[in-house]
Formats: sequence, structure tokens, C-alpha cells
Amino acid sequence: MKSLVLALYVEGRSDERFLPIIVQRTVERILMNHSQSDIDVLPPLVLEPPRDTKERAERILVVARQARGYHILIIHADADHPTPEKARHERIQPGFELVRQTKDGVCNHLVAIIPVRMIEAWMLADGQALQKVIGTDLDAESLGIPKQPQQVEAIIQPKQTLVQAIQNGFARRSRRSRQPNLGSLYEPLAQLINLDILQKVPAYQQFIDDLTTTLIALHL
Repeated sequence: MKSLVLALYVEGRSDERFLPIIVQRTVERILMNHSQSDIDVLPPLVLEPPRDTKERAERILVVARQARGYHILIIHADADHPTPEKARHERIQPGFELVRQTKDGVCNHLVAIIPVRMIEAWMLADGQALQKVIGTDLDAESLGIPKQPQQVEAIIQPKQTLVQAIQNGFARRSRRSRQPNLGSLYEPLAQLINLDILQKVPAYQQFIDDLTTTLIALHL
């Protein structure tokens, strides 16, 4: 069985607990949908440039060098904006161009993953998965999250919305138990979230499209 080796560069520690699982599940799903289930997708290796590498474009080049020999390097950047175009232009393309200019000694199959605002918006897309992780039977409206997955990109402060959903879920429990903190939600949500539902979020759909194009270029 052939193995697919992935590398991932994320912006924050919380992203490290969510995105590697989502990336692996997404690649496996794309391959299965294209009748390539005989490829073993390894968990992405999270890379980190040295702390003294300040310029983002240079950091992307550094991790591209670290990922030499890997099939794909995925670069994460939160948009922190209503659309991902600004982040792609300012925070992704300069680094990708540096890698293209370098050519040798780097992983040159690069894919961007750009959640609108921040990754916590994706964590709000599947209300049922969130219910299970929190441990509540409250519906989306009672939790204070959007009913439609695509609406999560309109939330200006998704992290605060997620924290409020946790609080709402525990406020009406008849038996008190320890309320989970936000950090405890990332991994279980990444495992449980329905990718069909998440695919209705435009930023995730764009990631699928870009990832599929790269897998085709790799003849996978």
C-alpha cells in the first residue's frame, strides 16, 4: 500500500489540535471518492519554523524546506476578514512565490487552508457534533449557533460564540458536572464533525478544491 505523507503549518496551538485531524480525514475522503482507497494517508506532521523567523513569507519557505520529500505541505492562515482573498494575497501568496523561486530542496506542492475569521467558525458548522461533545440535547438555536453551516462565516467572533455555546449547553443541565473548557473540544469535534456538513462552508469547499487539484497533479 502506498503512503501519502503530509506536512502542516498552522498559526496557533489550538489549531494544532483541530486541523491535522480535519486534513487527514479530508484527504482520505477525497481519495475514497476517487476510488483510491488503497492509499494510506499518514497523520500530517505539524511543522514550526524557528522563533527568530519573523517574516511570514520566510516562515513558509522555512517549513517548505523542512517538508522536503513530503507529498503536500498545507499552509494555514486565518482570514480575520469577511472573505479569504485578503489573507491569500497578503499572507499566503508571498510565501508560495518564495517557494516557487527556490525550486530545489523544498516541498513545492503547497495548499492553503484559509478559514474566514478563524478555525473556531468551522467548529460551529455541525450542531449535532457540538451537542455530543458538549453533552447536551439543546438545539442550535438554544446553543446560540447558526442553523445553516454556511452562516458560520458571518460570525465576527466565532471563538466567543463557541464559548457561549458551551455555557448555554451546561446552564440547563439538571445534574451538574464539570463544564469542559474550550481547549477540550478541538480534538473530539475534529473527529466527529460531519464533513458533508462542513463542506457547505465556502472556505472549506475551497480547501477541498485546491487539495483535489494538487492530488491530481501528484497522479493520486
